[in-house]
Amino acid sequence: MLSVILPATADEPALIDTLAVLVEGVAEGVLRDCVVVSAQPSELFERCADAAGCMMVVENGPREALIQRGAQLVRSDWSLVLTPGVVPSGEWLTGLADWMADRPSAQEAAFIPYQAKRGFWASMRAFRINNQPRWTGRPHPLHGVVVSTSVLRAGALPRLVMTALDARMIDRRVAV
Repeated sequence: MLSVILPATADEPALIDTLAVLVEGVAEGVLRDCVVVSAQPSELFERCADAAGCMMVVENGPREALIQRGAQLVRSDWSLVLTPGVVPSGEWLTGLADWMADRPSAQEAAFIPYQAKRGFWASMRAFRINNQPRWTGRPHPLHGVVVSTSVLRAGALPRLVMTALDARMIDRRVAV
């Protein structure tokens, strides 16, 4: 089972879309718990997290500090980190379950590739984003990434062996 960490750096109404998709993962027994870590107090986030049965925490700092704080609170050995408003689609739960069944090591991670919006430049941007993990060993914030919770608790991500899952992340935020 996986825990979910949602590092929220801005008051993003599309958090509701992300939480709604996660319900399926809980029902399938793939996702265990969820924590929303916000960079600022947000009544919207508190209401959404409470309605979805998630823990809500406020932590100052950049995205990495929010993820580290969330990792300290979750209960699973592996965590799925999602940017609020960016939602997985397709057979993402099957991809997660299959990857986890292979018993990856702590130096391995999986990511759900970003889905391009329409247009040439959007496709080029998606190409760059989706190849970043292969080049750098680190995911892009628009990816959903599964990584060992112990690695997240340690702070800055080391270079990881990244595997692309057979699913897509769709950006539902108003402003990109």
